[in-house]
Amino acid sequence: MLALAMGSAGAADLAAQPPAPLVAVGRHGIAYDFGHQPTVTSVAAGDSRLVFVAEPLGQAVAVLDRYTGQQLGTLPAPPAGWLLPFSLRVPREGHVVVLDSGGFPSPTVPSIARVYDYDVQYDERSHQLTATLTRTVSFEGLPLVFAEDVEVTSSGLYVVSESIIGALWVIGLDGTISYGAFPVTGVPIPALAPCEFLPTTVGGIPFATAGNFGPGVVGLAERGGQLYFSTTCNGGVSRIPMASLTDATRDPQARAADIVPVSPRAAGVAAETLHGLAFNPAKPGEHWLYAVDSLQLRVVRINTDNGSRQVVVGPDPVLFNFPSKLQFLPPVGGRSPLLVASDQEHRLPSINAAITEDLTQPPWLVTRIHLFP
Repeated sequence: MLALAMGSAGAADLAAQPPAPLVAVGRHGIAYDFGHQPTVTSVAAGDSRLVFVAEPLGQAVAVLDRYTGQQLGTLPAPPAGWLLPFSLRVPREGHVVVLDSGGFPSPTVPSIARVYDYDVQYDERSHQLTATLTRTVSFEGLPLVFAEDVEVTSSGLYVVSESIIGALWVIGLDGTISYGAFPVTGVPIPALAPCEFLPTTVGGIPFATAGNFGPGVVGLAERGGQLYFSTTCNGGVSRIPMASLTDATRDPQARAADIVPVSPRAAGVAAETLHGLAFNPAKPGEHWLYAVDSLQLRVVRINTDNGSRQVVVGPDPVLFNFPSKLQFLPPVGGRSPLLVASDQEHRLPSINAAITEDLTQPPWLVTRIHLFP
């Protein structure tokens, strides 16, 4: 009887407990669910204490505890409000850079991208989150249709990728915007431009874009004065020296001649988008560039010396439910985990033209990866 009573109580306690953590083990890392967000998430990045999560459709930037994944609050909106917070970086402790794309591309309502800089503090005793908007950079009046990503470079310059025209923009230390690589002649730059996207299947779900449009340059990551970028149109990863993007002796179209492939899309692969890129800040001399392989539902790393690739973790349709972007957290206690946000865009009929009903699976996960030595 005692054993039976204990068994019943144990079952009740078990039923009241949260579900067991999701775990996936790969050859080069172990992944588990870290954050559970109620709406679409596009990117997560953080510092030694906080994690910031962009929620574009929820028009919010959530703030999570780095160690528990619990939400502590939200980043206060800028005076104009959030329109489509799409990407972000945390270049140093307590400093957050948010790219608000200004809305999805529309033929009637122009989307004006803005880049916001915030200084953020969190008081452990009062549990109060305070944030100060220190700079706003607006692309109003400039030929930018949709901004996909922002990178804060080692020199302090920011780079913004534009995926509809196919361009790279540079934000100077003083906040001025300049053309980095841009088709000033009207002739698209092949390495950056959009093209036709071949329909494919993602996790068993047919996937196609409206008009079979394959976006141009999307993901960005910089190391050692080299800007690495990915495109959905071409797949793979290429790079260009930052010195080329700021070369005043050449026009922005001519600068693109310095783009070289790093790891091209493999022969026989019809479609590929390595939508997010990141280097490990804890290993500044490392040649591995980490990337989300969105269509294959996995995380890979690319040898920037020879272009070879390795699968880190995946495929996993739950932990990497169309992974969109990834960023490393700064090292604490010698550990620098990788955060991966998944936006489930293959399950959204507003993005996936091959489906007619919403197939999303709430919540939207932020996955944490600990790399093996």
